[in-house]
Amino acid sequence: MSLFRRLGLCLAVITLFAARGSGQAFNLRDLLTEFLRQGITLAPPAAPFPSHEAHFIAADSPQFLAVQQFSGALANQLSSFPIASSAGGFTYRFDPALGVFTRSADSFGPVYAERADTIGKGKFNLGINHSHFTFDHIGDLSLQDGAVRLVFTHQDINHDQSNLEPFFEGDIITAQLFLKIKTDITAFVLSYGVSDRLDVGAAVPLVHVDLEAQTAATIQRIATSATAPDIHRFVNGGSTETFRQSGSASGVGDVILRGKYQFLRGERAGLAIAEDLRLPTGEERDLLGTGTTQAKTFLIGSLHVGSFSPHVNAGYTWTSKTSDQTNIPDEISYTAGFDWAVSPRMTVAADVIGRDFVHTQVVRVVNTTFEANTNTNPTAPPTIVTATFPRLVAERGDSNSLLGSIGVKINPFGNFLLTVNGLFSLNREGLQDNFAPLVAVDYSF
Repeated sequence: MSLFRRLGLCLAVITLFAARGSGQAFNLRDLLTEFLRQGITLAPPAAPFPSHEAHFIAADSPQFLAVQQFSGALANQLSSFPIASSAGGFTYRFDPALGVFTRSADSFGPVYAERADTIGKGKFNLGINHSHFTFDHIGDLSLQDGAVRLVFTHQDINHDQSNLEPFFEGDIITAQLFLKIKTDITAFVLSYGVSDRLDVGAAVPLVHVDLEAQTAATIQRIATSATAPDIHRFVNGGSTETFRQSGSASGVGDVILRGKYQFLRGERAGLAIAEDLRLPTGEERDLLGTGTTQAKTFLIGSLHVGSFSPHVNAGYTWTSKTSDQTNIPDEISYTAGFDWAVSPRMTVAADVIGRDFVHTQVVRVVNTTFEANTNTNPTAPPTIVTATFPRLVAERGDSNSLLGSIGVKINPFGNFLLTVNGLFSLNREGLQDNFAPLVAVDYSF
């Protein structure tokens, strides 16, 4: 079978898998806001008070807006998390004196970074890699331990720009949000050497997302505890309520197209420029993609000192637009590390991966003081009391994420490579997984 027929067959298989999609009707992006609206529902109060069923779930309330921004920040970083490099582990250079291709590097290269070497004119590299993420933090907030704290205030039903009159507007609902987010990414990767200095490639990720949310909510009767404690009650009749929601989605993620050109080449060093085009093929409403086209331009430098090969990458990602629901930021990225051929059949690779999100949503929890009026007489001066609770806020700012990567590439036979790698967080900014494993198989021909 010719190389082109084999390539066509591989592309057909990838297309078949990618076309399967999710068929998932549940909208994961809006899960948080929708399940909070459904859960924070009050029982009808005793006469003569009007129904308060929906008085804490106004769509334009500061806390619901912050939850939307928090959900958007999760979606942005979840759907754009890095996938392993599509570059080949075997790199070749044509030797005109011998009339044959020879290996241009002893090592099999990095895992999440790029090196300047190209795979060689007419060469192919095909691979598949699988990574599993269990996201633990966003910024300093532990997602699974209830560190995300929410405070829902009563609607201003008389539009006096305060929560003092009527007096029962001073009550609030506090909540702890517990989140479990798991993502599995299986990526089909392809690289082809157009010339001795130019490679083109593609990565087609298949993504599965699981999202579980649980909230423990409590009515804080700041204003009504002494005079009307039954005015605000959950449907179960009590002051506390726990509610849960979960969903999942599967389908093709954002497809990445890549070109890399090595414009400087020496015996031991090289420089290359690369362009990634990330296409909005993933369903953004189910957290499978960003919903926007992104273009990343980056420089690659690498050096070979015997079997030891350090490398650096630096680039900028432009975003074409933002969606109605989320704001996708531009990104500054940089990577530094090494790949070391400890034996002819094994390479150890390590990297530090930096991602700066420019003017993005930064979420945190701050202590906030709330005022209430305990005087039930609307004609008398209010009796002011205060209470302080932690509350989620979202602000515009820059966020820097640092990841570490360490792994091994093993050549069991022929031109096959087996890769085992671990990705781990080095700081507490952005969406983080404490440890994310990856396994991959590559074949070059």
